[in-house]
Amino acid sequence: MRKIRIAGVQGFYGDSPLGAMMVAMMGSADYLVQDALSELTLSILQKDKLKNPELGYARDIEIFASRVYPIALSKGMKIVINSGGLHPLAAAKRVSEICKEKGIHAKIAAITGDNLLPVMNELQEKYNFKNLDKEQYLHELPFEMTHANVYTGAQKIKESLDQGADIVITGRVADPCLTLGILAHEFQWNLTSPSEEKEWDLLAKGILAGHLIECGAQVTGGNSYARWDGQNDDFATIGYPIAVFFEDGEFYITKTEGTGGRVTRDTVREQLVYEIHDPSSYITPDVVVNLCGVEIIEERENMVWLKGAKGSKRPDQLKLCIGLKEGYLSEQLFYFSYPNALQKVKSFEKAAKEIWQIMSFQPDEIRFQYLGLNGIHESAAPVYEDKVTESLNEIGLRIVIKHEKEDLGKKMIQSIVCLGLNGPPGIAASMNWGKNGSVRLGLFPTLIPREEVHETIHFL
Repeated sequence: MRKIRIAGVQGFYGDSPLGAMMVAMMGSADYLVQDALSELTLSILQKDKLKNPELGYARDIEIFASRVYPIALSKGMKIVINSGGLHPLAAAKRVSEICKEKGIHAKIAAITGDNLLPVMNELQEKYNFKNLDKEQYLHELPFEMTHANVYTGAQKIKESLDQGADIVITGRVADPCLTLGILAHEFQWNLTSPSEEKEWDLLAKGILAGHLIECGAQVTGGNSYARWDGQNDDFATIGYPIAVFFEDGEFYITKTEGTGGRVTRDTVREQLVYEIHDPSSYITPDVVVNLCGVEIIEERENMVWLKGAKGSKRPDQLKLCIGLKEGYLSEQLFYFSYPNALQKVKSFEKAAKEIWQIMSFQPDEIRFQYLGLNGIHESAAPVYEDKVTESLNEIGLRIVIKHEKEDLGKKMIQSIVCLGLNGPPGIAASMNWGKNGSVRLGLFPTLIPREEVHETIHFL
């Protein structure tokens, strides 16, 4: 039976290209998929675009294009990526330039249309956009919109590959739909109007495969608590996942032979429930997936089969993620040494608050995080007994200030630097207090009817 091998070789913007190089050099896959985007990433890319309108894409695409794509293309592999971010066409042009410099001819498709920022004023006259996470409406907010991108589906990826694209570069295509587009092309699935239950089930299985490999090595033992013991982890050479998908919808997850990490039932099921919200109704642009009946079968070492995903009609609305310029963010790190490190931190925090009250600063929000105690989980972290905290070698204090005026955070930090000499002993700090705050971009997730989204394929 015919099969297709799809490797997930990037799980985030900034991921290592080494895994992709190993897949390409070993010829372990027919397609490379790179998922570089998250909601946070869109905000990062928007900061780039504010500085230079020709940016807005994941710039590590240049590393992959120069080091990985020549090898992959020479072996007949094709590449599907959402690294285009906020500017897929600019990303495609840059990749095209690099390919030409390397003497490589590649047909490149850039998919646009997910960016709705130019028409948001018009759309707001038609729709009352409500925040998906809280009781809040877009028209109530005073903030400037910085980007507005729709999570789109797999159709244009399929069409691009149908027309012979070697590399497909998209904007905010939903993560698992990168893989679904490949499968729909290879097996000529109907994405727009499936009429039978088995057709929806095939799409669901394609989404499941894409979901499992979208985060790269997270399913092959990276960032995993499955059998975590801190030994024999081989993180430096960890292999990235490969979905081996058969025409009938059956598939298994594996990795390149000889690489680090592992594919087990536990590593797979950890990724299975990652970021899906309701497992009985995992909503994607192309199909709603029911994962509750999925079987996970570890047939042998580094081969895990998944069976039983069920699909139903795709949603009428798509997710729209709107970026808002909500002001500025300033942060400063201080470090306090043994003995009595915790008492020193608390004393410093108390003095800082008193100084700011005297000077009548009015920020939007201030957070104090004790690195080593609650820097990650904040109030959810357990409170340790005094005998534990008294023995700590050091504690870091992270101060984060949200503010509207660009220089307010700088002034607030500068006003407490004096505590380096005037406060508790044994203190060190990062030299950050002479800088204005960075732009604070908030996110407003909402829904929009799919008929308002019009995608276009550009070939280079």
